[in-house]
Amino acid sequence: MMHNADPNTPLALIVDDDPTFRTLSRMSLEQEELRLEEVASGQAAVEFATTCMPDIVILDVQMLGMDGFTTCQRLRQLPGGDFVPILMMTGLDDVESIAKAYDMGATDFIIKPCHGLILSQRVRYMLRASRTLNALRISASSLAQAQRIAQLGGWEWDFVHDRLEVSDAVCHILGILPNSFNHTQSAYLGCVHEEDRDLVAKAMREAVPDGTGFGLDHRVIHTNGTEHIVHFQGEVLTDDVGQPQRMLGTVQDVTDERATDAKIYFLANYDSLTHLPNRNLFLHRTAQAISCGMGTNVIGALLVLTLDRYQRINDLYGPRSGAQVLREVTARLQPVLSTGMTVAQAAGAETTMLARLGEDQFAALLTNLSTAEDSAKVAQCLLTSLEAPFQVGNATITLTASIGIAIPGTDGTEADLLLHHAVTALQAAQRQDHNSYQYYSHSMNVSIAARVSLEQDLRAAMTANQFVLYFQPQVDILSEAIIGVEALIRWQHPTRSLVSPAQFIPVAEEEDLIIQLSEWVIKNASQQQKTWRNSGLPPFPISINLSSLHFRQRNLIKQIRSIVHENGGDPHYIELELTEGMLMADASTTVATLKQLKELGFRLAIDDFGTGYSSLAYLQKFPIDTLKIDRAFVKDINLGKADSPIMRAIIGMGRALKLHVVAEGVETRDQLSFLRMQGCAAYQGFLFSKPVPPQQLLPLLRSHLRQPIPKSA
Repeated sequence: MMHNADPNTPLALIVDDDPTFRTLSRMSLEQEELRLEEVASGQAAVEFATTCMPDIVILDVQMLGMDGFTTCQRLRQLPGGDFVPILMMTGLDDVESIAKAYDMGATDFIIKPCHGLILSQRVRYMLRASRTLNALRISASSLAQAQRIAQLGGWEWDFVHDRLEVSDAVCHILGILPNSFNHTQSAYLGCVHEEDRDLVAKAMREAVPDGTGFGLDHRVIHTNGTEHIVHFQGEVLTDDVGQPQRMLGTVQDVTDERATDAKIYFLANYDSLTHLPNRNLFLHRTAQAISCGMGTNVIGALLVLTLDRYQRINDLYGPRSGAQVLREVTARLQPVLSTGMTVAQAAGAETTMLARLGEDQFAALLTNLSTAEDSAKVAQCLLTSLEAPFQVGNATITLTASIGIAIPGTDGTEADLLLHHAVTALQAAQRQDHNSYQYYSHSMNVSIAARVSLEQDLRAAMTANQFVLYFQPQVDILSEAIIGVEALIRWQHPTRSLVSPAQFIPVAEEEDLIIQLSEWVIKNASQQQKTWRNSGLPPFPISINLSSLHFRQRNLIKQIRSIVHENGGDPHYIELELTEGMLMADASTTVATLKQLKELGFRLAIDDFGTGYSSLAYLQKFPIDTLKIDRAFVKDINLGKADSPIMRAIIGMGRALKLHVVAEGVETRDQLSFLRMQGCAAYQGFLFSKPVPPQQLLPLLRSHLRQPIPKSA
């Protein structure tokens, strides 16, 4: 019978085959807050515990049938019997019996007969210890479960013994067995992704002398080959005098959290259909570009593109087909804005950005343009990319678009304002015509229109052969005899009259027409050389300018040689002029190219010397014949009023290198006098003659050529 029926009161089970001892035990324990049950055999105790596990067992060792040792062992094997306190009572006081009791799982033992107070106090103590241990086990279990749920583990690094201990949870996160971890820092680093390994090692290493903590994300490679992201955190513990002793930390698997963060970031900043940046991210990136100098010292552009009559596609073919078209439009626009597009950009140009602002509206941010006008070329490329028909189901449709352009700085210095102005320009483009672009600035539109017109006329001029060659004499500075001429291209436009090279050469370079123009000059200069030779004039050098694009052609040598020979020219009397920038762009390759040209008989000159960045070391390696001083230095000569140390230095250097020095742009007698005094070999400029066509040059050649010919010739 139970002394106390309260189910929350601890239950004590007395197991003894002697009724007297059971009674004495009960009497000793009745004063405690206990529920008491008693059984007369070990088998009965096991059966009782099978249905109701007591909170403490007072077990006699010497019983008939199943003795106390076996009973204790059987109780421990029952569910929930692992941690039940078992007090074994024995009349045996030999060491062997006591040791056996502990081996069978006894919590404690007591020699009987014993005083009732001793038994009562021993039971009270064992119950209190059991409750404490249970609380600790529950707490540890809860902590372990919480760590499993949070995928969190702990670690400790002992600096003194260089030993790293990790919890089982850490091993689980790393995908390794706890007994396979060898307690070294390198063992942990071996699980870290190789690209993150140095970062983790550095964080741990630097935290020790600083006494500071750290926290970082890094990747680990699980033993099953999967990649996980963990948050690795640690802090340093010091001794009483502040010396680092240990580092404690945690490892938490945050793969799912980071994936969720990335998804949230994507939904907030990207378009779910095209995966392009949305309006929010586009404005943010535009503001960043402006803060980094776009619109002040960096040229950029903001373009907004809308598909014309896109809504009609949705109405006719449904939203699914409309979404398909938008994805295809994205696939066509993105390559146009790639770094490989042929748009002139400054060195170190950043990647452009394409975004989707609305249903059929896209935006592009261009940075590091060479000129604002280059944005027109990008706009035209975007429009061209949409020209090919789109396949929608069984139908083939065509799309056009309109583009508005705003220039940072000129049209605003805030992202929102620039976008607003680009949309305003877009609306103007839609009113004007489909498949067109419009600038927000009227003056920019006028400039672009003029440039586009010039480009179209230039292409037509190539077909119609509207170009002519003019020649400017190069004159010996002492005798003023003509020693050569420079061939200069002119454009005889049918309505614009004579167009200056300063206007059309930059356009030709941007539109890849400059190589054709260079070949045209070489061809016609060779033909003119043959004509002069057939007219009886002695041979004299003709200087021809080579563009940088032409000079970088792989087949340059073969190409020039072929053109010159086919048109009756003589390489020994043709001088090819190159700028300093062209020579120094790839100096080692340039030397080889120049040597091949020299072997064919061509003379070589550095044009506009002093405006580039030539290295004196390379000047000595280049097989150069002539140094042409840029007209900007000649213009500054003012005899008697200002010295010209740069001119003196250039002429002196040219003479020291045994080069033929020619000054360009000589227009006054004072300039000529100065050049003579400094020992300059030759000059060209308006003082002697401006560039003239061949028929006007012939009288000068007859009268001033270094080797005069008979008048009858």
